[in-house]
Amino acid sequence: MRKVHMMTTSVMAAGLASVIFILLSWGMPALAADSQTQSDSQGSYGEKQKITTAGEARKALKKYFADKDVIIGEVVEKEFYFEADVMDERKTVVDKVIVDKRTGRVRSIY
Repeated sequence: MRKVHMMTTSVMAAGLASVIFILLSWGMPALAADSQTQSDSQGSYGEKQKITTAGEARKALKKYFADKDVIIGEVVEKEFYFEADVMDERKTVVDKVIVDKRTGRVRSIY
């Protein structure tokens, strides 16, 4: 009986170790990517600073979408945020985003 219990315990420990290894190995590229984007001034959600003009909002959106093949439409000022359409090369709207005036955070509202 003791031998069976020890064997079951070691199988469970090995299984747990495998699960932990898989979770860590799957999570590591994402963690590395997050740490890279967080280290630059933009971060993963926008500027992390106040945006006070439509020009600043456009600049922030161009920076945010720099690696995408999109066009930023007209930037419209609202009370607490700026709003803009994001279009593909055919000028079809593919997203509508806002830029928070207080934080510079970019968020989809489409």
